[in-house]
Amino acid sequence: MLAKPVIQQLDKKGFQLRLFSRSVNPSLFINDYDIVRGDVFNPDDLNKAVKGCDAIHISLSKLDEKKSTEAIVQVAKKHGIQLISMVSGATVSEENRWFPFIDNKFQAEQLIINCGIPYMIFRPTWFFESLELMIRNGKAMMIGEQPNPYHWVAADDFAQMVTEAYLQKEAANQTFYVYGPQRFLMKDLLKKYCDVFYPGIKKVSVAPISLLKFIATISRNRELKSATQLFSYFQKIKEPEVTTAADGLIGKPKITFDKWLEIQKEQS
Repeated sequence: MLAKPVIQQLDKKGFQLRLFSRSVNPSLFINDYDIVRGDVFNPDDLNKAVKGCDAIHISLSKLDEKKSTEAIVQVAKKHGIQLISMVSGATVSEENRWFPFIDNKFQAEQLIINCGIPYMIFRPTWFFESLELMIRNGKAMMIGEQPNPYHWVAADDFAQMVTEAYLQKEAANQTFYVYGPQRFLMKDLLKKYCDVFYPGIKKVSVAPISLLKFIATISRNRELKSATQLFSYFQKIKEPEVTTAADGLIGKPKITFDKWLEIQKEQS
């Protein structure tokens, strides 16, 4: 969801890229990239991936980010990496470390900030692309009411900001919040998304968090448990109000939700 558009934007700007992942499908890309398959916790794999590179962009999913980042930083120092960037989250902060998921990201950020290598940290909010994940078996379902509005953003806008940051020396050692141009409630966006791509879905269902927690415990469903915990967190936490110099340095998201819908329809 996030790696592909960043890869494409960096490629357009002339960066030479090496992709490192547990599984990379070359058919996802038009160009024939240098691809290294491996485990971030395997030193041999990681050394092979990093050798000869100038910078590392970390975009992780379903991994322990603190431990992964720790391994990456160690290898980065060994190979003389000149810049490290990572994808974090808009609500990552000291005061939200009570939630383990956020605490893990916060500690990963601190490892990068304190490693001695110039860094860039990106804290995006919710992505339009994640709406598709809420469609299951012909139904649209949210976990909890989610009463807090967020500045939803398009992955393509995020990719352009990351790429622009890599082109600006002044972007080093900064943290960038990535907020879209409009603020929405999750339920409103999901309903509009369904109207366009799933017209047969007439309503957005809201599953009670307490019920799903009970089901996850009884069924020992780790994926459901993790999702319920995450949505329970966002049920409580508001998007931070921030002011950032990023607008002038690396630009800001411009794609509205309606424009994003048009782009998705053209590409489908």
